[in-house]
Amino acid sequence: MKFFDSWGAPIAGAIMIAVLLIVISGFEPARTMFCNANEVCLREWVSATSGWAAAVAAFVTLFALRRQIAAQERQVDHQLGNVEPDIYARCTVGEDYAPVAQVTIINRNRRPFSIHYLEAYTPTNRIKLFPQFLKINGSDRFLDTVGLPGAVSNCLLPGKDDGKAASTAVLTCSFEPDGGPDSVDDSGLARYHTKVFCHGRLHGDKVAPCVLIAEVELVMLSL
Repeated sequence: MKFFDSWGAPIAGAIMIAVLLIVISGFEPARTMFCNANEVCLREWVSATSGWAAAVAAFVTLFALRRQIAAQERQVDHQLGNVEPDIYARCTVGEDYAPVAQVTIINRNRRPFSIHYLEAYTPTNRIKLFPQFLKINGSDRFLDTVGLPGAVSNCLLPGKDDGKAASTAVLTCSFEPDGGPDSVDDSGLARYHTKVFCHGRLHGDKVAPCVLIAEVELVMLSL
């Protein structure tokens, strides 16, 4: 679906140009596919432009309308609160100036969202995340899973109510790579290009698993 949304119009245009070049060339057996032997092929096709060009235009318009409908559906889902929570991750420093990964989750869904655990991977490495601090809507929450890789407790984000701000959780995590970095710069900083996965559930009539993904570059002193 996404392929045709992006490339439908260019492909239709390319087909149109290719057919036109075949007609202009007049070479056999390509010519017999589009014209009778006793016809001036180019003249006949030019006279029929309104027909085949309209078909190509309708084909292109179909994809444009589908993109517009998809955009409207996304807008309606957002208004009704049927969207996945958002996730953002950044590398910063903690209170002791040690590097930490700060993961922010914003729940714009109408249903409550509970966070269960975090994990992080690079293409060649696994990075252990240790949640240390949790804030929900700016208030500190107690974590009884400190020291357990990736585990998160006591983290339930209420669903978004009409006219109210979305609930936000901020998890501050220390991290520990299992392998070597993706690169080390001249100042001795090791860099890990990482994807962070947040595993949780959306609660409602049915409890639905939900995995949120964010990309971040984690930086620490090279060991």
